[in-house]
Amino acid sequence: MQVHQFHTQVNHGDAIGNQMWSLQHLLRKMGYRSEVFCEQLPLDLRSRVRAIAEYESYSSPQNLLLVHFSRACSPDTLTWLRRIPDRKVLVYHNITPYTFFRGVNPLYAEAARMGREQLTILRALTEAGWGDSAFDCQELAERGWRRLGVLPIVFEPRRYAVRPDRKVLQGWHEGFSVLSVGRLAPNKRLQDLLLVFYYLKRFVRPDARLVLVGSGLGMERYVAFLQAVVSKLELQDVVFAGHISVSQLVAYYQCASVYLSMSVHEGFGVPLLESAHFGVPVVAYKTAAVADTLGGSGALITTRDYPAVAELLGLLAEDQELCGRLIARQRERVADFLPGRVAERLQALLQDLGL
Repeated sequence: MQVHQFHTQVNHGDAIGNQMWSLQHLLRKMGYRSEVFCEQLPLDLRSRVRAIAEYESYSSPQNLLLVHFSRACSPDTLTWLRRIPDRKVLVYHNITPYTFFRGVNPLYAEAARMGREQLTILRALTEAGWGDSAFDCQELAERGWRRLGVLPIVFEPRRYAVRPDRKVLQGWHEGFSVLSVGRLAPNKRLQDLLLVFYYLKRFVRPDARLVLVGSGLGMERYVAFLQAVVSKLELQDVVFAGHISVSQLVAYYQCASVYLSMSVHEGFGVPLLESAHFGVPVVAYKTAAVADTLGGSGALITTRDYPAVAELLGLLAEDQELCGRLIARQRERVADFLPGRVAERLQALLQDLGL
């Protein structure tokens, strides 16, 4: 029996690529032959990824193909998926609604719109839909999907077992550091995070610093808006760290006092688990899949009252007992996403398909 995986594009170190490597490892341990295929073959991953043109030699009605979906497929890829006789399951990583990209990047907006439209086409080509979270599955259900299951992101601590960047540690080991990790995109509502930081620094913790980790590629208009907010509020100690190495990321987590998310759309939320792993208390706006990911851990907020959120951040810095309880519960939650736990879930989903 063969269980292969496909995504339009596989990049080294991104969340979906990491998930595909993790699932491939689990599938092979279960005894399945398993390869990763993609539409756009990356030069630096040719030893680990195969082009879809090679799939003909693997294709069989007895195979299962996991079709990872987070962006629109090309017409040729949709034709390929229709043609091959393999059984197929959609693995849905969510697509940010196109409305968030209006006025920021029309190409992103159109790609997001097309991607969501293709969900209807893919429903007819696949026999089941697996989402990263219950929130993702609910979106599929609203589009007519009936055979659904949650297959969480695999969290592998070994990926972070690197020496933290020395320069970051030296520059950020003191003071109160607020951290945010993820693409600099409008759905993240980073302007709200900046407003919280304004009240935090002015009235609660004058020593506070804010680090925004993540690429702004394709989101230049939004990044310019954020920088204008920083200038208008005359904010000091705000760092746009950009795309960074794993070593730098580990160092920023080790230096963080609190992780803050004001995002209004998340299909899962890997940085929430990363924060839990590194013992950083999480404060996050309760929306989309955030509550699913945290699973009763962290501090969920339901208000965009910036002064109140700033006070909460200050409270976590002062109340060590409360902070300790949050961190302990978060670490318990991380255990639900370790490879062994997800392997059990994957096995159950495969059995449900009769494998």
